[in-house]
Amino acid sequence: MNVRQMFCSFSSTSIMLLSLMVAPPSIASDSNDITIDTNSHSFARPVKVIQLDIGKGFRERLLPGEVRAADKASLSFRVAGQIADIYVRPGDHVKAGDLLAKLDSDLYQQQYEVAKAQYELAKVLFERSSSLVEQGVVSRNDFDQSKSDFTIARAALDKAETDLAYTQLKAPYDGMISKRDRKQFEFVQAQESIMGIRTESFIDISFQLPEQFIGAIQANRVNEGPVENIDVKFDSRDAWYKARLKELSTVADTSTGSYTIILTLKMPTELNVLPGMAASVRVKLPYRGASSNPVIAAGARVEENGQTYVFRWLPEQLKVEKVAVTLNDNQLESGLEDGDWLVVAGASELTDGESTVRWVKERGL
Repeated sequence: MNVRQMFCSFSSTSIMLLSLMVAPPSIASDSNDITIDTNSHSFARPVKVIQLDIGKGFRERLLPGEVRAADKASLSFRVAGQIADIYVRPGDHVKAGDLLAKLDSDLYQQQYEVAKAQYELAKVLFERSSSLVEQGVVSRNDFDQSKSDFTIARAALDKAETDLAYTQLKAPYDGMISKRDRKQFEFVQAQESIMGIRTESFIDISFQLPEQFIGAIQANRVNEGPVENIDVKFDSRDAWYKARLKELSTVADTSTGSYTIILTLKMPTELNVLPGMAASVRVKLPYRGASSNPVIAAGARVEENGQTYVFRWLPEQLKVEKVAVTLNDNQLESGLEDGDWLVVAGASELTDGESTVRWVKERGL
């Protein structure tokens, strides 16, 4: 066998082996049938959706919130020293002016006595110089020096008296002690937090409002005054409480893109509501008119037999539903409700009842 024959034989064998390796498995033999089901592993198609904002008298939204103290303060001494006594614990109710804690005041008491003695001496010398300067016995320079010494001594006495009073920590207003940061006999510096206090008559509720609704609240505040259509519910009671708008942030949160809203209401007498507890906020925004109804983009529409259809995403069932709608110059008139999730792109590729998930834009894209 020459070289050409050997090469041809080797090539034929290689091609046969290669064809066996890449050939698809045959379907069906007598007892060992192989079945390939390309639909055995269904997957959910990602879809881009938006939540519709359609007015019908009032647009109602239910949002999660968090309870905060309406007014709170961190209490501290204005002078340094060793804590002699602390008279309250967290959870205690206090009245304005109640003594909460005090420092060891011996050093400040001594400084006060020294300042008082120096003041009394400077006062006597000043009064004596005042009578003698008129007679020409004391020079004008000596009189001016005694007057200056008296003024300095009076200021030093006032400071010593103030420092002595600062050794007592008193409640600035009626409220409840929320925390205690220091213990008895510890040495603290001036303005170092000793305890916290918060009010009990009012509470605040903080929640995030999506950007598409912030304009309605701002416009309502300008045109009609305070927004009153806000209710709050707490997990411990199935009842809604009226709240009013207290603060509205005009800078969006960098992580959520929403705006922080703070509500305030009177503390419910039948509930024990504490800062940090969860709450639900029900916001009713005024209707802006039919001209504000959304425009349905071309990618969201499907035309069949003269009828326009869109796909509504059902977040609970993770699928889409084909819905007939009525449009006027591409603006929605009927067929969808306020709060529905509308698929805004790729509607022609979807089928009724298809499994889908909401597409979320990844950071950096």
